[in-house]
Amino acid sequence: MRQSRSYAPHYACPEQDAILDGMVRRAGAEGRGGVVVFDLDGCLFDNRPRIVRIFRELASRHGAADLYRIAPEHFADWNQDDTMRRAGLSDERVAALHPDFLKQFFLQFFSSEFCAYDHAMPGAARHVWDCYRAGASVVYLTGRHDEMRPGTEKALRDWGFPFHRPRTTLITKPDLTVVDEHFKREAIREIELLGTPVLFVDNEPVNVNLFHALRPGALTVWVQSDHSPRPVGAHPDLPAIRGFLRTTDAGADPVS
Repeated sequence: MRQSRSYAPHYACPEQDAILDGMVRRAGAEGRGGVVVFDLDGCLFDNRPRIVRIFRELASRHGAADLYRIAPEHFADWNQDDTMRRAGLSDERVAALHPDFLKQFFLQFFSSEFCAYDHAMPGAARHVWDCYRAGASVVYLTGRHDEMRPGTEKALRDWGFPFHRPRTTLITKPDLTVVDEHFKREAIREIELLGTPVLFVDNEPVNVNLFHALRPGALTVWVQSDHSPRPVGAHPDLPAIRGFLRTTDAGADPVS
């Protein structure tokens, strides 16, 4: 389960089935007193369609036809220079676009409008519903900032996640400049006003290590998708999943 850290939303294997089952069991362990905490970007949501949309808008704006080559499979991490190189752009071409181009990219990525282009990870909404129906409160704890709330709320509703109902909460950062792990560390105190955290799910190694250290009695699960390029690995004792599909799901790519 440690073989990759890029997107593999259709991956499935018996080990992943067992981890997903364990997550639901943990969600019900405290009855209505338990809280499950899910990150959004790279966890419940696949951001690659948003990224492709932004690249294509910037391609039109700058007359940069070569940027239309960029497809979801070219995105493996948060180094957008490497994304462009994977799509066949030369080092010289990437350098010519940098840094003003990347500034425009990130301004659009961290906007409410472009949240509409995210796709839910296959099986993610069903899994969160399973945790909710097991009795736990659901907290969506995201590094998105408050200005992104309208688009985020719409995406949660449109993709069928339990939201805008009892025992569901969305927590966003007050502004974009707040460091994610500092924000999430403080948010744990707010979450504990809702009940006992029993499950944390995130794709950032820094964040899962933080949750594991601060609340060792909870189950912390690492989602192996994209994450920041910092040289930090997830704690080796943490269970890891590639997505939320099971071997019995149509469209899954089972691995024996």
